[in-house]
Amino acid sequence: MSKKVILTIATLVPVITSSGIGVSCGPSEPAQFLTYTDEADGFSIDYLQGWDIEYTEERPEIKVAIWSKKFGLNPVGILVAKYEASGYSLESFSELQMGALPDITEDYVPISTEELTINGIPAIKHTYTETVVPTTYTSVKVYLVANGTGWILGFYCPQESFDSYKSTFDTALNSFRLLK
Repeated sequence: MSKKVILTIATLVPVITSSGIGVSCGPSEPAQFLTYTDEADGFSIDYLQGWDIEYTEERPEIKVAIWSKKFGLNPVGILVAKYEASGYSLESFSELQMGALPDITEDYVPISTEELTINGIPAIKHTYTETVVPTTYTSVKVYLVANGTGWILGFYCPQESFDSYKSTFDTALNSFRLLK
């Protein structure tokens, strides 16, 4: 093989690798967001254009699930769940929900928990890993309590792609609004 062919192959490998061919990565910029509004349940949230919206009758507390793709392995997703929480504070609601994770989540490993505010509402953000066979996911759940209602915003992503979707999740999280 000539030096010219070897040099060409050596030059193409970084170009192909960095172009994302065969690599799982996040959305290309600039991202176009749409707003999902559920007037009956009283909330709105932004999501990436082209993502699929799903509703489930099996779990009525989940008001909407928004997935990066309709079919296939390792989807990236956003979930909004609503619970009756009269008598619960933010702390007691989030402790109850986080306390159940080790029992209902395969290979649960907590990463961090922090307090934050979303559009004036105090919240607790909990990040952890879990296995959805055969993939390890980084999952984030954000807990809010307002007017006797507990809300959980869930963000799910294969661990190796999490950093590339972080800004998408941050945009969705910061867009969440309770309708008056």
